[in-house]
Amino acid sequence: MFEFVRRRAYQAEQGFSLIEVMVTLLVVSVGMLALGSFYVSSMQSERVSQERVAAVHLAEQILEDWQNTNSNPTPDCQIAGVAAGALVVGAEISSCVMNNGIRTPFNILINEFPAKAPVPKGHPSHSGATTAPEMGVLLQDPANAASSPVNVRTVRVSWTVTGKTRKVLLTHITRKP
Repeated sequence: MFEFVRRRAYQAEQGFSLIEVMVTLLVVSVGMLALGSFYVSSMQSERVSQERVAAVHLAEQILEDWQNTNSNPTPDCQIAGVAAGALVVGAEISSCVMNNGIRTPFNILINEFPAKAPVPKGHPSHSGATTAPEMGVLLQDPANAASSPVNVRTVRVSWTVTGKTRKVLLTHITRKP
């Protein structure tokens, strides 16, 4: 009897079997693959987030420049190594690479149009119209007939990441002097 117990104790001290080692390696490998794919997807998400922040920054810079100077804005980017120049309302520029280190080419489009909105039925200018009148005219200063109407300015920045086009659109309501 003691011989049987001594043999079992000796077998337990020998270590792991080959099957146990292979199963452990398989479990660890699957876990490492899962962590690897998580790491890759988080890196892609970080890149898209950086590009989105850069696009918003570019759109804000263009909108602020446009509002402050009241003339066509100039983006802080380059096209094929040359400064982009002033933007033209309604004309899109392509492949504008920012000067802040983000290498993604952006497409920029600015637009300006009269503000339009539905008018409440009780408003004197409603008069049963079926189409939305210009809100800019409604917001003119009634005491000053020469006051400017209100316009809407939009800046759209778009770019392509892994075959998907992403866009940022900023809108500003302004009164031209």
